[in-house]
Amino acid sequence: MSLKKLSDKLILLVGAILTLFQIYTAATMPFPGMQQRSIHLGLGLALVFLVKSKAKKPEHQDLALLLGIILAVVSLVACFNVTWQWLDMAEPMRLTFPETEDFVFGTTLILLVLFGTCKVTGIAMPLIAIFFLAYAYFGKHVPIAMFRHPGVRFSQLISMGYMGTEGIFSSILGVSTNQVFIFLLFGQLLDSLGGGAFFLDLANSGFGRVRGGPAKVSIFGSALFGSISGSAVANVVATGTITIPLMQEVGYTPVFAGAVSAVASTGGLIMPPVMGAAAFIMADILGIPYWDVCKAAAIPAILYYLALYLCVDFRAASLNMRGLPENEIPKFKDVIKKGGFIYITPLVLLVYVLGALQYPADKACFYCCCLLIVLSLTKKKLRKVLAKDWLTILVKTARSSMTVIMACSCAGLILLALQTSGLILKLANILVALAGGRLWLLLILVMLCSIIMGMGLPASACYIILAILGAPAIVSLGVPPVAAHLFVLFFGSMSAITPPVAMAAFAAAPIAKASSARIGYAAWWMGLPAFLIAFCMVFQPALVMIGSLWQIGLAVFFCVAGVFCMTVGLQGYFLSRVSVLRRVIWIVAGVMLIAPETISSVIGLVIGVVLYFVEKTLSKKAVAA
Repeated sequence: MSLKKLSDKLILLVGAILTLFQIYTAATMPFPGMQQRSIHLGLGLALVFLVKSKAKKPEHQDLALLLGIILAVVSLVACFNVTWQWLDMAEPMRLTFPETEDFVFGTTLILLVLFGTCKVTGIAMPLIAIFFLAYAYFGKHVPIAMFRHPGVRFSQLISMGYMGTEGIFSSILGVSTNQVFIFLLFGQLLDSLGGGAFFLDLANSGFGRVRGGPAKVSIFGSALFGSISGSAVANVVATGTITIPLMQEVGYTPVFAGAVSAVASTGGLIMPPVMGAAAFIMADILGIPYWDVCKAAAIPAILYYLALYLCVDFRAASLNMRGLPENEIPKFKDVIKKGGFIYITPLVLLVYVLGALQYPADKACFYCCCLLIVLSLTKKKLRKVLAKDWLTILVKTARSSMTVIMACSCAGLILLALQTSGLILKLANILVALAGGRLWLLLILVMLCSIIMGMGLPASACYIILAILGAPAIVSLGVPPVAAHLFVLFFGSMSAITPPVAMAAFAAAPIAKASSARIGYAAWWMGLPAFLIAFCMVFQPALVMIGSLWQIGLAVFFCVAGVFCMTVGLQGYFLSRVSVLRRVIWIVAGVMLIAPETISSVIGLVIGVVLYFVEKTLSKKAVAA
């Protein structure tokens, strides 16, 4: 047997075992936390080295495959050593004075985690981890007094990183183990059984016939699919291959079509009921039910998609577009009859058991997976898919989890360094001091950090780091914790459409056959209202469901009006073309409406109403002329 065939078989074996293990634990939870996390990481890390064992030159491929297999075996041995000895390792004496075996295994696993994370997420996150670990060790040599500390012994970093629950096997990895993975399985099941195509058909049946129909189909299809997938790039690839050509067909430029798909797909990361791995990690860090995170994100997510909807609608109106031909639009009844019961029922159940019954997220999702499988058995076509592709589904789920597993384990090392060095206690005060105690300046600093880190990291990894470094500083100035953490998540997600490294735009470029840079800048321009919405969450906690019903309603009203005004100004069209001067006034009105002060919001509303009648009058004159 060749090394390539052996590696492929090992990928199938390890991927299937990892997914089956997670299904088993989701159903029964028989393992203590340390044991479960070590098995989870061991299998995930082994899969990373097997999947990512590629050489640049063909003649070196066998060597790369052999190295990947060796590293996979070493990863399993290092992690399973924790599985067997976790009770002995938990003893304070052994943590303080690790045995030679612990030191060797610990050093090996930390290096493997850094290397594996580099293979999956890129070099940025491992470098951040190495920087903070070095800072923890060389603390007494730091030249800046406020950052200086006694230093942490190397053996202590190794023992705590390997044997304790503060390092690699921290509660952050526990989120991947207990919650994220089963949601990834649900998303993979739904997609493999035709759920993605169903949501696109559903969006098409509702919006295909309105002006600029394909763009609106892209918005709602991406929102529905992205909420399940939790990945902007995967969302673009899955939905954009269908919607981008349709948008171009009705008259949108390739750049605009690609930008719409990128922005719509990015919004899926903040769209309940499933918001990707970061939302589960947020719930764990804040110590609140996952459903509370979903509720807090609901209004900002709706405002995000409202801004995008208005953007494509105004562009369609300016180009005098029509919808798709009637023969290309599926009937709503037919779509629902075809798959509505199978695909919608599990989502309804998910919302119900999370919201009404307050079930743990992993149990709720496990029951939804079971229900989806049972309902799929009622259709002959889907029974064949399950019978034929069950192994593929298991392995694809495992492969999609690699990024989350490595990001969470590497984040544990960062958290270890920050805790042992004491920096985590100082950092909030330092950031507040840099901002001079001004909340708006602190938010800008955290926003820039989120966007910059998000360019090189997945949204979940970016959120983890900024949740540790930036969110506590925002909370220290009196901001509700959920609003502070959503702010960080928002901008970590928006990095997918922020140039120069806009990953969602890069994914859309080959489909649209246009420049990724131009798509990125167009997507950023479309997403500008979302940037203001994120700031608004902080200054108006009512948008994250904190406050009375009256306060929430008033905040939503002003924000909706503000999003409308800003979109008119950014797109330069309402009932007719809008001059440059009026565009500026529209944008100013939008910013004033979204601003937290009631007086400025009222003034902005008055300006917006006046502008509305001005545009209406000018439009009538243009028609008459």
